[in-house]
Amino acid sequence: MKRRRKRCAWIWKTGARTGDSASAFRSKKLQRWEKLTGFALAGVCFLSVHCSEEPSKRATGKLVYEFLTHSETAEITTVNRESVRFGEEFIVNNQRRVVIFEHPNAEVLFPEVGIPKNAVLQFGIGISQKAWDQPGDGVTFEVTVVDQKSNRILIFSRYIDPKNVTDDRKWFDADVDLKDFADQKVSFIFVTTVGPRGNGDADWGGWSGPRIRLREPTG
Repeated sequence: MKRRRKRCAWIWKTGARTGDSASAFRSKKLQRWEKLTGFALAGVCFLSVHCSEEPSKRATGKLVYEFLTHSETAEITTVNRESVRFGEEFIVNNQRRVVIFEHPNAEVLFPEVGIPKNAVLQFGIGISQKAWDQPGDGVTFEVTVVDQKSNRILIFSRYIDPKNVTDDRKWFDADVDLKDFADQKVSFIFVTTVGPRGNGDADWGGWSGPRIRLREPTG
């Protein structure tokens, strides 16, 4: 544990984000949608840039950046320092992967990441199958980019609830196009927040293999 404390810049926030206070921490876009529709949407990917979840369309080009190997640069915002751990092994639908474990509510920021042309952000999200028989109401996973002008752009948002929705009992893989940030140095913020009822019990969420990769050139 001492090793993690040295490698990560922990940023503490006072007060537990549970119950009503949790809703203030959730994506404003998701909150507006839930208010209009009267329910939280499971398995919906809100994106500001192109996202692909089809395995046949995933980028297979040169690996540019591995977030798991840059944990020493990460700035972590959470109430409990045990809520975020790097290199955890998760099993989801009997598939084992190495993840950034991020129990909500938490933020993990990676600063000054260079984005080349033709790049995508690639990752998977899931909730450990060990948690599926525990109480709870799911997790929202979000990725925000802070560009060179300090603009914060939400590029990915998805709510999953495998405890109550059997179709969510799997890994959700995504490629998010980064063409809007080409030739910039940007920061990535990986965020998890509790479900719509504010229940954070056993919200064992993980980001598997987050990386930046080039698309194969066409033609």
